[in-house]
Amino acid sequence: MIEYFTKALVLDQENSGEFDKLIFFYTEDLGKVVAKAKSIRKITSKLASQLEPLNFVRVRLVKKNGFQVVDALAFDKIKASQPALELVRFIKEMTFELQPDRKFWLLIRKTFQNLKNNKKFSYKPLLKALGFALDFARCSVCDSKFVVYFSKTEQVFLCRRCAPTPIKDFIEIN
Repeated sequence: MIEYFTKALVLDQENSGEFDKLIFFYTEDLGKVVAKAKSIRKITSKLASQLEPLNFVRVRLVKKNGFQVVDALAFDKIKASQPALELVRFIKEMTFELQPDRKFWLLIRKTFQNLKNNKKFSYKPLLKALGFALDFARCSVCDSKFVVYFSKTEQVFLCRRCAPTPIKDFIEIN
C-alpha cells in the first residue's frame, strides 16, 4: 500500500456502486489519476463538497488495487462557467493516466488563474505542451497554414473553410 499526498484539479466524477464515486484528477505529481471515493454519496460524507469538479485540492491517495481517496481539502474553487467546464473536459480527454508533466500542471494552474481573474485564455499553450505545436500545424483537409480549430477526437487541425457546421467537438484556437 503506497500513500501519495499531492495537489490536484478535480476534472470529473462518475457514480460507482450505491454510495461510491470515481473521481478524475489531474495531479501535480502523478498526472491524470482516477480514484475511488468510498461512501461519498452518503449524506454524512465530509469529502463530497471538496471533490466537486473545478476544485483545486490537496488530496491524499492510497494505491492498493487502484487508487482510493483518503482525504481531500479544497484550496481554490473555480466558478463553473462554460469555458471552465470545456477546459476540464479538454484536459480529461487529452491526457493519459499516470503521465506526470510538471510544466503542464503549472500551465493548468496559470490558465485557471487567468480564467478566475476574467482574463482571456488560449488553448495554444496547452496544445503546445501536449505536443500539438501550432508552428507546424496545417489544415488536415486543404493543407492551409491558417488553422482555427482543433479536433480532440481526431487530433487534427482545421481551417475556418474546412470546418464542419455546426462545429461540434472542436475547440477554437484563439
